[in-house]
Amino acid sequence: MAENSPLQAIHERHGARFAELHGRLVPRNYGDAGAEYAAVRERAGVADRWDRALIRVYGRDPLRMIQGLITNDLAGAPSGQGVYAAFLTAKGKMVADLRAFRRPDGDIVLELDVGALENAMEHLRKFVPPLFARFEAWEAAGVLGVYGPASREMVERALGIQVPADLREEGFVTVDVDGGGALVARTLEYGEDGYDLILPTDALEGVWESLVEAGARPVGYAALDVLRIEAGRPRWGAELDESVIPLEAGLRDRAISQTKGCYTGQEVIIRILHRGHVNRHLRGVKLGDAPAPAAGTELFPPGGEKAVGRITSACHSPLHEQTIALAYVRREVEPPAELRLGAPDGAVARVFELPIPIEL
Repeated sequence: MAENSPLQAIHERHGARFAELHGRLVPRNYGDAGAEYAAVRERAGVADRWDRALIRVYGRDPLRMIQGLITNDLAGAPSGQGVYAAFLTAKGKMVADLRAFRRPDGDIVLELDVGALENAMEHLRKFVPPLFARFEAWEAAGVLGVYGPASREMVERALGIQVPADLREEGFVTVDVDGGGALVARTLEYGEDGYDLILPTDALEGVWESLVEAGARPVGYAALDVLRIEAGRPRWGAELDESVIPLEAGLRDRAISQTKGCYTGQEVIIRILHRGHVNRHLRGVKLGDAPAPAAGTELFPPGGEKAVGRITSACHSPLHEQTIALAYVRREVEPPAELRLGAPDGAVARVFELPIPIEL
């Protein structure tokens, strides 16, 4: 049976329709996914990020332990700046993608897709000696997301704080909420200004209500997924899994430091960066009026019999006024290129580098 969010009763009052995601019941929409999408594009929406999980790493030297495992440079980041990174196997394959934040008390907070939680916990059990750090799935805290051009204004109003206008992505501020420490981190995951609020579980309901009172509209996962695909951002369980090398997913600049010290999987990443290549790349696809294809639908060269790509996520895009998708495509296919969807004579699939360009 799917696990309910702490905000389940609130979602029901707002008329939510639910879907199961990695064993958790999440709001798919609140009756009008189109209006929810428009709220994020035009002003702001608030989402219960029950699809996200948190890990707290603490003890004698948590920073050194995490620094030796992640692909990005948390130790070299200035105060108040988190990093997006990945855990990798020794062969360079992904264990999880995550955001890492160093709190003022020295603890490290890892924020990641709940579908990758067990992978990440097993990875930490394997590589982190208890003498130097301990870790736990942090169930005393949860995440709310506020996304849209007015999101900073609404976060400030709801929490009674000031958020720096020049905060970079993964940059954060800490604040006291209901007697507990909270973290407000900037994100561009959905193509607009946005903030993820890591809050004590007991504070989630009150902050949600304050955000709604400030003008944020409740937004479900259907609208968020459209915004994510339009922004060209990969998601665990769709574009990212244990078979993916982060360079295939276009994460080189965002998730990988080329100057930090060793981490698990670094040798493979450096070898590819300096002397090799990956065989496939994550691309954007425009499909015109074709129905949104299922994940796994293959892409073919015109008249060719051998697939050169596969769809990972697809939706109808209000921004592009057509069906769009994310897909892994063989490196030989240089964008912009034209493929066929589902069969050598299928619908035209135009392939682009990410993010998908808007054509006037």
